[in-house]
Amino acid sequence: MSAVYFRTDGNEQIATGHIMRCLSIARACRSLFMEVSFLVSDEKSVSLLEERFASPSEFSIICLHSNYQALESELPSLRPLLKDMPQNAFWLFIDSYFVTETYLSELQKICRVAYLDDLLAFDYPADLIINYDVAREPACYHKADCKLTGAAYTPLREQFQNVSYEVKSEVRNVLLSAGGTDACNVIGTLLHKIFAKKNNHTADSHAASSDHSKGFLPSLNYHVITSRLNSHFQELEHLASLYPTIHIHTNVQDMAALMCQCDLGISAGGTTLYELCAVGVPSVSFTTADNQLSAVKTFSDVQIIPYAGDACSSLEAACDALIAFLTHHRDSYAERKKSSQRMRAFLDGKGSYRIAAALADL
Repeated sequence: MSAVYFRTDGNEQIATGHIMRCLSIARACRSLFMEVSFLVSDEKSVSLLEERFASPSEFSIICLHSNYQALESELPSLRPLLKDMPQNAFWLFIDSYFVTETYLSELQKICRVAYLDDLLAFDYPADLIINYDVAREPACYHKADCKLTGAAYTPLREQFQNVSYEVKSEVRNVLLSAGGTDACNVIGTLLHKIFAKKNNHTADSHAASSDHSKGFLPSLNYHVITSRLNSHFQELEHLASLYPTIHIHTNVQDMAALMCQCDLGISAGGTTLYELCAVGVPSVSFTTADNQLSAVKTFSDVQIIPYAGDACSSLEAACDALIAFLTHHRDSYAERKKSSQRMRAFLDGKGSYRIAAALADL
């Protein structure tokens, strides 16, 4: 039986995206009868992984007690661990932004190496490269024997396959996501703007009661996807205590089901955008990091998900653009229907299984 060791991490700085997509691929590998284990730097990553397991001890975890930002420093402890494995019987699957050419080259001397890339930082020495960026075909991958590129290899969870989604005539529920940490406080700022409109409208005794536009946005249900790693988590909880239409969701197990309840989506660049595509929730994007820019602009260029701008450098402007999106789409059933159809045609949610199959076949 072949085996896969997933080398990844998660914490307050890098959030949980690497862990989540590795878990998706790990479960697909197990469905193909491959043995799966995780290698992580520290106890924080162990804790985040275990919190997201479908069952206790779903996968074994080996803690390297290393610095997640200095991967080369763990080579002395990683080499003997990997050399104990039967030759050509396993993969080391790496998902980290802190790899170096030396790190990959040294590991490739011991085992087959797969690398999940977002950054196009250099020509990675690896046996298999995966990059599901929807932008143009990467041109820098020459050292890899096999390359899996494009949206077809987006590593989504099984729940995102064959989802049944209905575009409703009326907008009532909105999904908000800025990743697990939301360092720029995009969601908090956006909600403050939305509910300031409600307060201003209530305070204006001369406002016409028939003016639906001012009262529309605060009347919607906002489903905030975040984690307790978010440094603004208490602020979000306080907003939710003031306004009952704000709902905070952490460690969501069935994200597809939650998305199916929503009529519109607002999300930072990253895996959540791909999940929204697989479900078919009409959405708008923004960026909070440079590595998100290529994908979100491509989504916008092909008219699948519009782009509201860089929320960290222009927070107020991006939030205004997000509010404009909500306002425009409230009565645009035909436009939301068309957007949903384009999204679902673009991505089928089976990328994790394609990656697992490639690992098994190679």
